[in-house]
Amino acid sequence: MIIRQIFNNNVIRAENQVGQEFVVIGNGLGFKKKNGQPVDEDKIEKTFVLKSDKIPQKLIDLIGETSVEYLKLADEIVGHAKKEMGDIFSDNIYISLIDHIQFAITRYRKSVGLKNSLLWQIKKFYKKEFWIGMNAVDLIQEQFGIQMDEHEASFIAMHFVNARQDVQGMKQTVEITEVIDDIFNIVTNHYHIALDENSFNYSRFITHLQYFVQRMLSNEQEQFASGDNFLYEQVKDKYAKAFQCTQLINQYLEEKFESAMSIDEKVYLTIHIHRVTSRNEMLDAE
Repeated sequence: MIIRQIFNNNVIRAENQVGQEFVVIGNGLGFKKKNGQPVDEDKIEKTFVLKSDKIPQKLIDLIGETSVEYLKLADEIVGHAKKEMGDIFSDNIYISLIDHIQFAITRYRKSVGLKNSLLWQIKKFYKKEFWIGMNAVDLIQEQFGIQMDEHEASFIAMHFVNARQDVQGMKQTVEITEVIDDIFNIVTNHYHIALDENSFNYSRFITHLQYFVQRMLSNEQEQFASGDNFLYEQVKDKYAKAFQCTQLINQYLEEKFESAMSIDEKVYLTIHIHRVTSRNEMLDAE
């Protein structure tokens, strides 16, 4: 690898033989070095490997003003997330996570904690991301001696939700979560049950809602529309109660967003609602 930019004595930007860029951390890596010189690979401690060949300018600017400890911590958190969920996150996770960690640690050192109004929803609808957030606050306590709570874990989790869905910023992630919660409540109220959160059909239902709401808010429903009226009529008749629930959800979406569900979306959602509320996949609400 060749040095392309020196941020400080311990952090550099490097490039390999095929033109892929890396952020490399190591004690003394940039000390008395110049751009174009080879990287002393024996000194490498951490390497940020991004999906894109070129490092985003925003990340370069952020690294230039971030301590090595925060960079290492962010890399460790992302590494754990990839082990748990696979390499499914966009490179933006490094930007948002490093920025959040710096701000959160500064806040906690001033005894300023924040409450996340979506804590319950994050724990319920994004369980894996929430546990990634919990692992992150454990690492922060281990490395910085700062004890953070579930609210902070949920904020970190939302960055991973955002990076996984690759939506247009945190505002849309919040909106998606709120809409999922509303739809979830429509289903449970319609059936007067509490869904079994440990069931496979529950996981599939929540995953479907996540991508369905994202498509709706991004106006991408037409890309998935086949207009299969025969299947629509079959599902409507065979799963009448689930279809009634879908119609209630469609009414909610029309009132809230002035956007109706496509025939295909109604079919898929009806099937998922039927599955998650039938057989042994539900618990009677107390």
